Amino acid sequence: MKIAISSTGKSPDSPLDPRFGRASYFLIFDVEKGELIDVIDNRASQEAAHGAGINAASTVAEAGVDSVLTGRVGPKAFAILQAAGIKVISEMDGTVQEVFDRFRLDGNLKPSGGPDCDAHASSPKPKDGWRGGGGKGKGCGCKRGRQGR
Repeated sequence: MKIAISSTGKSPDSPLDPRFGRASYFLIFDVEKGELIDVIDNRASQEAAHGAGINAASTVAEAGVDSVLTGRVGPKAFAILQAAGIKVISEMDGTVQEVFDRFRLDGNLKPSGGPDCDAHASSPKPKDGWRGGGGKGKGCGCKRGRQGR
């Protein structure tokens, strides 16, 4: 079984990237062997105006993963992952290694039943929290969308 974990860096010690579509990297693990087998660079999607989640979902599907572990997934990315038969386990946090260990130890992590939030039109802005909706400060309505207000 292969899983993909959204990550801010190339190492298992990196923090999980909570943004699936705009994650910097996807670390691919072989669960049976318990090891990292590939690193997918997804940084180009961070600057994309549209379609970051769709591109990310297609990329991990092409990698042949069975599950994706991440923070949040939008509706378009979720639909692509679901159509590819990939389980989405969201609401994860910690380092990539911690998330991987949790997955291996607790085979009962519940897959998400749907996307975690609406599609986002912009990326997080570190100084003032999430600014979805084209940077107009409306957010997406998810937990992240209410930060910094």
